[in-house]
Amino acid sequence: MLPEGYLDALRDELAPFGLEYGSVADGPGVTEVVFTADPESFVRAHPWLGIEESYGRTWPPAQLELRLRFDRGDPTQVEFETLDLLAETASTDSALRDRLNTLHDPADQAAAVGQALAEALAEPEEAEAF
Repeated sequence: MLPEGYLDALRDELAPFGLEYGSVADGPGVTEVVFTADPESFVRAHPWLGIEESYGRTWPPAQLELRLRFDRGDPTQVEFETLDLLAETASTDSALRDRLNTLHDPADQAAAVGQALAEALAEPEEAEAF
């Protein structure tokens, strides 16, 4: 079960990237949230990520997906296609990693998802500014 207002906060944070709410699936102790993006327009906006190339002959998929997985309320996965936001922040920004790893403050965690995605999507020369 996700905290009240969390999905709305995620919608607000992810909308600037062209990501839209897709679904929430609850299982025993596990919750998965999916946001989706149109593959063609996303790749046009961020060609340096190599997402189209990662699909090879199966390009384009129906949609690109950002997946957030929670195990008993703790975030265990925050991935967008080829980008593992939890792993990337663990090696580059420990404060951001800590914000991503807890739902203690749901609005801040949603903001951290947006910040981590912005950093991961930055063009190579923009990334140096972070």
